[in-house]
Amino acid sequence: MQGEIVREFSDHVMQYVPKIPTVILVIALGVFLIRLLDNIIRRMLGVAKIEPTLISFVSTFVKFACWVFLIATVFSVLGFSQISLAFSGSIALVIMGVATNANSLVQDLLSGLFLLAEPDFKEGRTIRLNAVLGTIVGMDIKKTKIKDGDGNIHIVPNRMFDANIFVIQCADEAEADQEKSA
Repeated sequence: MQGEIVREFSDHVMQYVPKIPTVILVIALGVFLIRLLDNIIRRMLGVAKIEPTLISFVSTFVKFACWVFLIATVFSVLGFSQISLAFSGSIALVIMGVATNANSLVQDLLSGLFLLAEPDFKEGRTIRLNAVLGTIVGMDIKKTKIKDGDGNIHIVPNRMFDANIFVIQCADEAEADQEKSA
């Protein structure tokens, strides 16, 4: 009985031993390509002067998708095609989850991109958004910081700028207001 179990186990092991060099080659090549792709993405987005937060987000997402694909490929090489198919389907589930549960994050990121591209919307400018009047003291891809006249800092999600009318005070008007208050 024990001899039969050992023989059956060794038969299963011997079935996968010839595939080990291929698996090692696939993993090595996959890791190399993932690193190369990550470097290319980071350089391209860096040259395009994209916000570092967005670069990190895109890079992480692409690396995740590549790792899932690599693991699915390893399962396929080993002959576990059903596991490979199920594993690669997880990318679709993650994308659906991001799309449905992170809608406000996506809105903030897209709005942030448009705001960063707007030449009049920059640090140091005086802005009015709803009841907040103040100077932009910080901006990133997700939020904008506005310092009001009392020294309070309002952290505003970038999607609020798309959903509301905001006024950017011209540089000449801002300087005139500062001189009046001095």
